Amino acid sequence: MPVATPQSVNAEVPFLSPSLKERPFMYPTSAQTNIVMEEHEVQITDLRSLSESELAGFTTDNSGFQWVKHESKLKGDELFDEEKIKNEYYPEIDAFLKKTLGARRTFIFDHTTRRAPPPGEKVDFARDRPSRRGPVPRAHVDQTPKAGAERVFLHLGEDAERLSKGRVQIVNVWRPIRGPIRDYPLAVADYRSINPETDLQPTDLIYPTRIGETYQVRYGDHQKWYYIKDQKPDDVLLLKCYESEVEPGRALLTPHTAFFNKDSLTQEFEPRQSIEIRVLVFYTE
Repeated sequence: MPVATPQSVNAEVPFLSPSLKERPFMYPTSAQTNIVMEEHEVQITDLRSLSESELAGFTTDNSGFQWVKHESKLKGDELFDEEKIKNEYYPEIDAFLKKTLGARRTFIFDHTTRRAPPPGEKVDFARDRPSRRGPVPRAHVDQTPKAGAERVFLHLGEDAERLSKGRVQIVNVWRPIRGPIRDYPLAVADYRSINPETDLQPTDLIYPTRIGETYQVRYGDHQKWYYIKDQKPDDVLLLKCYESEVEPGRALLTPHTAFFNKDSLTQEFEPRQSIEIRVLVFYTE
């Protein structure tokens, strides 16, 4: 049988600029930040164009991300309904992660719905302004190891000490609300292709009552990026953002970013709508 040739797109992706010499910071409730970005052209490979054997190697433990088919009972605008999300979608994701990852317990601590602008409307999403939750074209990771460990104690109360002694992960469950996504797909970097020492920069995330941490990502031509072409609501991406058990060969996180797909300029599409659920995943009760 002929071997399929992987397909890819080229896109301009903003990365942390080396011109920034001080520690980066962001205020989630405003646009205030000292972060300086610079764009680099990145080749982003379509996961759909890979063979089944190749895809089998992309798991949360190997690459940091995993493409899983899963159909939600909630459709379309139901996934913008806060009550339905918390009362129906949260339990659905709990069951899904227990089945897919073998988790014993989960705690969903956050979710975000996003809408891209209408075709032709240009909006600067690079700083993810809270007044308009759109796609975030900025290479980043949601948690550092310090922030991931702190999340357990932030959310689990009297169970935190016990649970923190077992294996803990933070996994983002990302899906389109409508599809196919053509204008602002999500790209993910293979953990095996990054250099954590040079590519990741801890960044202060300053809240009114505490300071969290995220990673900004510096560009490197050694990095390998992937996306799902024409991603639909049943094409779920799992992104590991924190891993408590560090072992050789185990992925600890997933750099990711939205990117503007220039191919969409010649296509008809609905502007991207997506939902991401952020979950503490425990392997002990």
